[in-house]
Amino acid sequence: MSGVMLQSCGSCGRVWQFRRGGCPQCGSTAVREVTASGGGTVWSVTQVMRAPLPELDLPGGYAIALVTLDEGPRVMCRAETGLVIGQRVTVGLGADGLPLARTS
Repeated sequence: MSGVMLQSCGSCGRVWQFRRGGCPQCGSTAVREVTASGGGTVWSVTQVMRAPLPELDLPGGYAIALVTLDEGPRVMCRAETGLVIGQRVTVGLGADGLPLARTS
């Protein structure tokens, strides 16, 4: 279990990340929360060298990735350095409670 929460439509089966009162595909209100499996594929990745806040400034910067989860939604999260597009990863919650992509 990844700890990353998604929502799923009980009518059409669509899965999405951001909390909504109804399905963005069919409009049904039969919505339930599900926990993502954690598996996914790197869609894009970049190394951020200039932090937006001084407390986030790390030597060598930090990696950010867009990961397409096996359930379908694409999420943005911090990532291990060295990830490449198309690589299989596991997305879970880091020590700070934020999503983090790691090699599978």
